[in-house]
Amino acid sequence: MKKLTYILILFSLISLNQKAFGTAQIPDFLIYEGDTLSIYANPLESYFENHPRPDKVFQRYGYNSTACWRGYIGYWELSNDSLFLVELQGDSTVIDLSLVFKDRKTDKKIHADWCNSSLLNPYGKLIHYEHMGYGSIYEYEKKFEFTNGILKGIVHFDNSKSRKSKFTQDNKLLRDYIIDNTNHSLIPDSVKIAKVFVQIISVTPEGKIDSVIIRRGFNKDLDEEARRVVKSIPDWDVLYRQGEPYNLLWNIPVVFKKKKKVRPANKP
Repeated sequence: MKKLTYILILFSLISLNQKAFGTAQIPDFLIYEGDTLSIYANPLESYFENHPRPDKVFQRYGYNSTACWRGYIGYWELSNDSLFLVELQGDSTVIDLSLVFKDRKTDKKIHADWCNSSLLNPYGKLIHYEHMGYGSIYEYEKKFEFTNGILKGIVHFDNSKSRKSKFTQDNKLLRDYIIDNTNHSLIPDSVKIAKVFVQIISVTPEGKIDSVIIRRGFNKDLDEEARRVVKSIPDWDVLYRQGEPYNLLWNIPVVFKKKKKVRPANKP
């Protein structure tokens, strides 16, 4: 278990930032062919669909962090095509499985015969970090598919065609592009400043924004100008998840301001 302990410490350090800034979740882990893989899944939760969830146990012994809403970190093993629960790790201790399972023996690893779902293992280069749940996207993924805790297949996905845009990596660059390419003269004379919020819906494989909607408008003229400006951004993120194009929803504020009138210099 030394390797598992090291990985837990690593993710505990990461979770300090996650606790302060968001709710990206610490994963469960799967032991497979001598390696320990992080998984975007929590197989134990489906067990609780038909059995009482021991929340008091997890509150007392579990992993108490906004980066681990479920209250524990599960370690699983794939052995002879069967999925087993090996250990539940709390904040600083191993959780006694007899406190969780009342319908079976807990003196050895537990066959996850309740698992009828997929376990997704992301790996390779981190392409896009999402500060929510298991939303981050990696270069590759493996999906382990189970029926009654028995492995039915492994599917491999290639997300390596994903790429990030300089406009999503540099807020100032995006802001300057929008300011410089917006027709501010459309703002009504009675208004000093106006904002229109445009949501990016989809992007082509070449990184061209091809679909947007107005999430919060101002008037017809400014809404159409904001739509035009956002769609004119030269390049945007191209993302793939499980080998298929994946569109994130982005909300872009377009700010219209009146230009300050330049006073003529005083003549001598």
